[in-house]
Amino acid sequence: MPGAETSHLPTLEPLSWQPATVARFVDGFSVGQDPQHQQGLLYSLDLSSVFSSVAFTEIPTGVSVLDLCSAPGGKAILAQRALDPKVLCCNEVIAKRIPALRSNLERLKIQADISNLDPKVWAQGSDSFDLVIVDAPCSGQSLIARGKDAFGCFLPHIVKTNANRQRRILACAAECVNEGGWLAYMTCTFGPEENEDTVAWLLKRFPSFTPQKITLLTDTQSQLVDWPCYRLFPHLGVGAGAFVCLLRQEM
Repeated sequence: MPGAETSHLPTLEPLSWQPATVARFVDGFSVGQDPQHQQGLLYSLDLSSVFSSVAFTEIPTGVSVLDLCSAPGGKAILAQRALDPKVLCCNEVIAKRIPALRSNLERLKIQADISNLDPKVWAQGSDSFDLVIVDAPCSGQSLIARGKDAFGCFLPHIVKTNANRQRRILACAAECVNEGGWLAYMTCTFGPEENEDTVAWLLKRFPSFTPQKITLLTDTQSQLVDWPCYRLFPHLGVGAGAFVCLLRQEM
């Protein structure tokens, strides 16, 4: 993610859906080794994360945002750049991931309330938000496309375990969305059980939510369902893989 001071760096032509706050760098350029990384001008992301964040282009600026599964902070950073939120809350259930989240936000000079709470605590509280982001823990099948180990990621019981966890998180997230607000659901895996099927479960349990079109992602709409959600596959050569669905709650 570049600032104006990074325009001289070796970039590639932007993709049709690429946000203006994001740059693609040529192969071999190490973002983490550039001095401007430490200055908070750069943050490195797989393009799959950027793809999912295109959902934010359908949301007005100045909203209140809860990033429910936040560490290490990529989606919160993208939301802050896209939406300039009036409130940004970053929650992470796994305590040992909090230092990385805090470090990334501090380095980029992003002010956020950081918490280490189970999603059910948020669901039972009085706070509600215009946008709740669920970048859900998943089987991580796209890790294979990144050349990383993802042992058992296609095993049925692993997929089922993740889908059940995602549904619990989504049910909590739905309780935190204001009337007229949005819920952005994202994964980095491929199976429909953790993607379309999980959203379908949410729609049945919370019929006040409706999937929304993401205009810039029209060409990547999933063909597995008749409502809008979107997929990026690694064979396209612009990311390891992602799924995103943006939902809105009725007024």
